[in-house]
Amino acid sequence: MSILNRLFGSSGSQLTKQARNLLPSVQVFAASSYSTVASDFQCIRVVDLPRWDFILTIGGIFCGISQLAYENLPEPTKNFLLEIITEAVVAWQRDAPAAVEDCRRFVDRTHDDLAALPEYKTKPEFLFLDALGSWVVWNLFGHTPSTAEERQLVRVMGGMLVHSFMHWWKEA
Repeated sequence: MSILNRLFGSSGSQLTKQARNLLPSVQVFAASSYSTVASDFQCIRVVDLPRWDFILTIGGIFCGISQLAYENLPEPTKNFLLEIITEAVVAWQRDAPAAVEDCRRFVDRTHDDLAALPEYKTKPEFLFLDALGSWVVWNLFGHTPSTAEERQLVRVMGGMLVHSFMHWWKEA
């Protein structure tokens, strides 16, 4: 019996495939979303495409990894899938794991700060996507969202990533 069958059972090959496909899928998402967002948000046009691709790819990877934590899988299986993702991310860009960790710290801190605000007490479903969107917008522009358009972009960017990758492991 292979290690994959022991770790995953019959769904092992599909989970492994999902782990291997996360990075390229997020990269396609990042590359294909620029023109749509730029047509609605003029402020995006100052962001160069390599920066856009990098930041959105990191945000998507983080979203996929975050959702893995909520899946009903044994810890060794989750760890194996994280190893596959990490290897791919490092092969893509050596500094990407540090960026994913920066995203995680920022989102955790921002999530906790936002949770204390009255508007999130009645709409907690926006906590994660606004925290993630804040990290994306901050890193696209190099500063906290300061204009009305940048602040609106927070929810749009967080929503796009969350809705695209929150069910990543359910498809396996």
